[in-house]
Amino acid sequence: MNTLDFSAPLSRYLPPLPGEATLAWASGIAPPAAWVLDPAAASPRLPVQLAAGGMRVLVTAGNPIIRFLLDLAAHPPAEADLRAALSDLAIARKDDERLEIHLQSLYETHCAACNHRLPAEFFTWDSKSGHLLSKTYTCASCGDMGERPASESDIQNATQWANTEGLHRARALERIAARDDPDRVHAEEALRLYLPRAVYALGTVINRLDGISTSDERRRCLLALILYALDLCNSLWPHATERPRPRQLSLPATFREHNAWLALEKGIDFWTNFAPSQDAEVAHALWPDEPPENGGLSIYEGPLREAAGQLDEIPFAALAAIIPRPNQAFWTLSALWAGWLWGREAVAPFKAVLRRRRYDWQWHAEALRALFGNLRQVAGGQIPFHALVPELEPDFLGAVILAASASGWRVETFESEKNSGLASLVLQPAKPRRARPLSPDVALVRKILRQTLESRAEPAEYPALYAGVVLTLAAKSRLVFDEDCVGTIRKLIHTSLESDEFLDLEGRAHPETGRWALSKWQKMF
Repeated sequence: MNTLDFSAPLSRYLPPLPGEATLAWASGIAPPAAWVLDPAAASPRLPVQLAAGGMRVLVTAGNPIIRFLLDLAAHPPAEADLRAALSDLAIARKDDERLEIHLQSLYETHCAACNHRLPAEFFTWDSKSGHLLSKTYTCASCGDMGERPASESDIQNATQWANTEGLHRARALERIAARDDPDRVHAEEALRLYLPRAVYALGTVINRLDGISTSDERRRCLLALILYALDLCNSLWPHATERPRPRQLSLPATFREHNAWLALEKGIDFWTNFAPSQDAEVAHALWPDEPPENGGLSIYEGPLREAAGQLDEIPFAALAAIIPRPNQAFWTLSALWAGWLWGREAVAPFKAVLRRRRYDWQWHAEALRALFGNLRQVAGGQIPFHALVPELEPDFLGAVILAASASGWRVETFESEKNSGLASLVLQPAKPRRARPLSPDVALVRKILRQTLESRAEPAEYPALYAGVVLTLAAKSRLVFDEDCVGTIRKLIHTSLESDEFLDLEGRAHPETGRWALSKWQKMF
């Protein structure tokens, strides 16, 4: 299995996927010219690859940032346009100086070796104390480079921004939520992920957009560069972690404050090196415009629940989606970014995510149940649903299977890759059930665990046992969806493994970290 790809836009928030494996999986979903629905829009890769393979793909996307990523993936910006767009921005004026010079001056420091004035690449902060710790730079004058302790002048400069941040934060908030909007307090809380200097720098860039006379394509390129900077300049970048994958709005112990102008410049290389899997662009349009018969995308600007009643006339051959893990950081930041880039109107249908705080597995099961329920309406009685589940873990699988079973789907196939944590499922519409299923009990779960180990004829780690239980219970129609269904399955499995019938070969305190065998096999080990 290939290594996971972290090079795609905003990849630290989106599902990590093996590139070639995903392409191979996607290519077998439906024949060319067939209609496919992606109802989750969890990653731009899947619908673009389906469209590049000749399928006609309708993707429903309520997140404005995901819609923009879909546009960029289908029609990647050219390096020449990106550089020209940044040049347009660089020569814009801020008072009596060029915007580039003004923004670079915000991050000005002194070389520790020769005292030469230069812009820092980034500063490092301690989140607990709020102290500025260090600066990282490359000095063109003497060649000194790397991380050096923050100087007193660096600290004074940062303090100055903290003392004048109120006006700049208020202006940023106005683009996200009006003063009388009850969600403004949540937007304000999320905006704290940006330090005062970053709020001023990014706000200054965005305020110059309307004053720049340029082509539509260059404006699109500018928005792409700014989106890259919006991500790079928040405080969710740990100083010592190579590939952070934030899911919650919590600051790392030490984090980086990136130079906003350098972030824009880095965006050129990023978007230039970002290339979809196909050689040519993918035709794409906004719904209700349809893609051409030789393949393309139609993007519905809203969630599946709003589109479901409008899709009766489309002869879908298959449904396909990547099922993502819950990610509070991405959804909250998406609302902030959409407001900054396009204003309050873009956030309005989406800003409920600002006040959402519950992102546990039970919440995810309930969200997936709504998605699967709407999909069941679209599928009728025969359209299969192909699902790819990355970063798989037991409770994640439980949430998916519980939601699918409760919404009228049965699992036809299930395959998982241990090393990559990737699973694929094919779900088929199930026949309506006449009666509520019986809740599983410890005796039944213990029997399934025993049968799972016997069929393997070798010890198994906890995730494999969990999958055996939840898939068997689904096949037997013994899964009940209630307010703690994910926790119930977990507790049943843990209680069942306490039986003398099972042996943890690792001898660990927690069942989820164990390697399990039948006790009668003990003499074999």
